[in-house]
Amino acid sequence: MLTAQRMRTLPPYIFAEISQEVRTLERQGRSVIDLGISDPNQPPRPSVSRALCEAANTDSSHRYPPSQGTDALRRQIADWYRRRFHVDLDPDREVLVTLGSKEALVHLSLAVVDADGLVLVPDPGYPAYFMPHALFGFDQATVPLTPRNGFLPVVSLVHAGDLERAQLMFVNYPNNPTGAVASREFWNDLVREARRWDFVICSDLAYADLVYEGRAVSVLEIPEARSVAVESITFSKSYNMQGFRLAAMVGAEEILDALWRVESQINSGVYSAIQAAGVRAILEGPSPEVLESYRARRQLLGQGLTDLGLEFEWPRGAVYFWVTIPAGWSDSETYANHLLHEAGIAITPGTAFGPSGADHIRVSYTRPLNDITQALSKWKIMRNTAPLASK
Repeated sequence: MLTAQRMRTLPPYIFAEISQEVRTLERQGRSVIDLGISDPNQPPRPSVSRALCEAANTDSSHRYPPSQGTDALRRQIADWYRRRFHVDLDPDREVLVTLGSKEALVHLSLAVVDADGLVLVPDPGYPAYFMPHALFGFDQATVPLTPRNGFLPVVSLVHAGDLERAQLMFVNYPNNPTGAVASREFWNDLVREARRWDFVICSDLAYADLVYEGRAVSVLEIPEARSVAVESITFSKSYNMQGFRLAAMVGAEEILDALWRVESQINSGVYSAIQAAGVRAILEGPSPEVLESYRARRQLLGQGLTDLGLEFEWPRGAVYFWVTIPAGWSDSETYANHLLHEAGIAITPGTAFGPSGADHIRVSYTRPLNDITQALSKWKIMRNTAPLASK
């Protein structure tokens, strides 16, 4: 046996697996519309790409970047928080530039969780939140997100023994995969519980600019959060820079210092030209057309899913529908596999987001309107011809 024992139980990363399957079908000449992976089709602003190229052509661009991020980008992130949330951050102590958000979220557990500690994970939740358990062996406890509670975690329902051991809790609003949005009152209550039980809150604010009802709230708007919380922001969705792998973690200085020590042991920071592009992106802000395009896609897809007779709650934020699979299908993986191979529609089975997703699928609307229209047409045909899985 040449591989570690953990590899026997480590599942494939679901989105890499979906991409691989889509590519396999396309090589066979099949046409596939991918509504599974959240990979925005729109490009970044031209000025952002120009800033990247200009910075890459400087004499010093080939050198190692500052491991905490360039001064220029950290200042711009702090300014953004001041404008957006009325939160004052010290760019030198409370802002850490990271190589995308997924890697930093996983590494955060190494910085704050002891061998006998425990991670609280939302169910359903972004698959990366489950990785500290799968990769490093940390114990975890799932916190159910249900329609009854507005898809918000209720800490009082978590077993007291788990709360006593908890050292980290992942929270994500606007939410992937449910599209829920959290209020300031929610964050106030969660910060109070974190201070009571002494665990770190990691707020994953990936969809700050993609909100259709209300607004995104930063956990750092709660003054007491500065001692127990950090927040991850990413350039992927707001600025269509997902391939740039640029993000930041902000908040509690002690926690960020520990994360920086972990990160600096594993990677060498973000390419300085990419950080220059990030500065330009923040200065100009997201294109208004981006949110409007998502509104239109949300409306089209939501109406189409309704016409198909599928059950869901309209997302208030992010770029997903969290949909109950039709009656007669045994589980979400079976249904998703049938959609892919029979209709050429890639969606994500709900099991990728935790045990509660067995009877759900996540449908993304990061593709153009024409693709969504075609997918719905194929879906309708499949619905009318496909036998129930139980037969």
